[in-house]
Amino acid sequence: MRINERPFVEIIKGWNGEQLWTRLLSGWFVACSISILQGKVGFDTLGFVSGVNTPLFLVIIAVVFGLITLLKQCSRLPVDAWALGATALVYGLLIAGRNRNFYFGLGVIVALSFIGYYLLRDDKLGLGKREVSKKAAIAVIAAAGTFFAVYVGGLTALRYLNYSTSTYDFGIFAQMFHHMKETLIPNSTCERNVLLSHFAIHLSPIYYLLLPGYLLFPSPVYLQVMQGLVVASGVIPLCLLARHFCLSNKVTAALSVVYALYPAMAGSCFYDIHENMFLTPLLLWTFYFIEKQKWPFVYLFAFLTCLVKEDAPVYIACLALFLFISRKDRINGSLLFLGAVAYFCIAMLLLQSMGQGVMIGRYDNFMSDTDLGLVSVFKTLLLNPAYLINEVFNAEKLIYMVTMLLPLACLPLLNRKLTQLFLVVPFLLVNLMSDYPYQHSLLFQYNFGTMAFFFYLAVMNLKELGPRFRRVALPFMVTASAVFFLVNVGGYTDNLRSFIANREQNQKLNAYLEAIPEDASVQATGYLVPKLSNRMVIYDYSYNQESVSPHETEYVVLDLRPGRERGMDAAVKAYQEDGYETVVYEEELVAVLRNGDMSGS
Repeated sequence: MRINERPFVEIIKGWNGEQLWTRLLSGWFVACSISILQGKVGFDTLGFVSGVNTPLFLVIIAVVFGLITLLKQCSRLPVDAWALGATALVYGLLIAGRNRNFYFGLGVIVALSFIGYYLLRDDKLGLGKREVSKKAAIAVIAAAGTFFAVYVGGLTALRYLNYSTSTYDFGIFAQMFHHMKETLIPNSTCERNVLLSHFAIHLSPIYYLLLPGYLLFPSPVYLQVMQGLVVASGVIPLCLLARHFCLSNKVTAALSVVYALYPAMAGSCFYDIHENMFLTPLLLWTFYFIEKQKWPFVYLFAFLTCLVKEDAPVYIACLALFLFISRKDRINGSLLFLGAVAYFCIAMLLLQSMGQGVMIGRYDNFMSDTDLGLVSVFKTLLLNPAYLINEVFNAEKLIYMVTMLLPLACLPLLNRKLTQLFLVVPFLLVNLMSDYPYQHSLLFQYNFGTMAFFFYLAVMNLKELGPRFRRVALPFMVTASAVFFLVNVGGYTDNLRSFIANREQNQKLNAYLEAIPEDASVQATGYLVPKLSNRMVIYDYSYNQESVSPHETEYVVLDLRPGRERGMDAAVKAYQEDGYETVVYEEELVAVLRNGDMSGS
């Protein structure tokens, strides 16, 4: 008699305690998930329990139990283990997406880790025996990269289209690219309320790589989409590195998923486009060519990395120290270090002499002697190392550290060679030492360089720590990344809902703003500047009003949407009293006023 034809009584007799509780637990996770989806109040309140239909809850457990039992009779696969793992993971991700709190997310990861340990300890899922073909791995890698590009590029584009981006910083870059299209010079008027090259603030020639595409698609949407594509492209050198270290197709595919779900990777994109986005792919390509000993390409990508920003040579200098000390490559380590230092010094001199000066204020907390400038930072570290510990280890930064390291199973720190810690220096120097809050936030652009170093270290250490470690670490990494992804950036899907809800309002705004001549000078409130950035002269209204000598413009555009700006009704009345003509006034939407004295000028 075949196994799937056994009488029901024989099936029951064949059950063991482990099968019984795993199937019941799977059913319980399904019932809990359905209750969450049907719940009318949050699951974090006691009132949630009273809304659960208890008989239905028990029926669902019984039905799932029966289905798993039936599937087990029809298959030789480890159905019980896969059912438990899948249902627990779905429930964990569901509740993580509903309660976007770091501590709650950490609790979900801990709970799932216990289940994962049970399933992976003796390889109950059979993952160790399963191979992934090259085609399947490429499909997973492509899907991971596509997901990231669509999620980030699509939602940030909707953020712009829904008038949720502002002058600082997206309006600056949107107008800068318009100037670059017209004059090839990266000027803007809204960054410092005067016609000024952005390179006087941050030296970022790397932006010119995006200019050819912008000439074909001259829209701020292009910039948002390209950010998603540029960062997603980093998955290519990452997977090539994995293959170089002889990691399997399965491991390579899993790494690509972790890259796409790594919370800081997407989170760093949602304050809109910044030059830092280039750091992750450029550094990963640099690491790859180092491993392949293709030095012309190493120097090319190291130079491109320096072009990202005036402080980008710091990453190359740390890499050079790693090569010099850990890899014993004295020649290339020395050349890269000297080149990085030279570029950094030249960039500092240019900003000091021709620009707005070097932004060293973000390290004021380490400047014990302001006369020494940045050198004072090293003096403080030398004479008072305890102060470094005091500044780095606080509650806010510890949360940041855990969220950065846990999705990679702390692999960047699990180095058998202590000299590899030179690759962790950027994390300390750029993200942890400064008391500037955005530099240790997942939701701003200062993580891109650090993430490249972290993934490089993760690949190297996965190779060193062996297959048994990888069998446990990789599922943990995927799970932790997914949970923290939902906790930290899952809420950005609200951009889609908001865009749909505001569609009619946005269409009106588009019509009103597009009616303003492109050659007219404009000052506008922050959330309207990006949409009006396709012109040579535009000022941020608030910045302009606060300046010593405010600019007079042909048009003034004020955002009247509730919760956006304060004092706008009074501002409209004041302009009307000064003789400005009201072109558009729609209550709780927008006011467009024209300066009669400048019309036709």
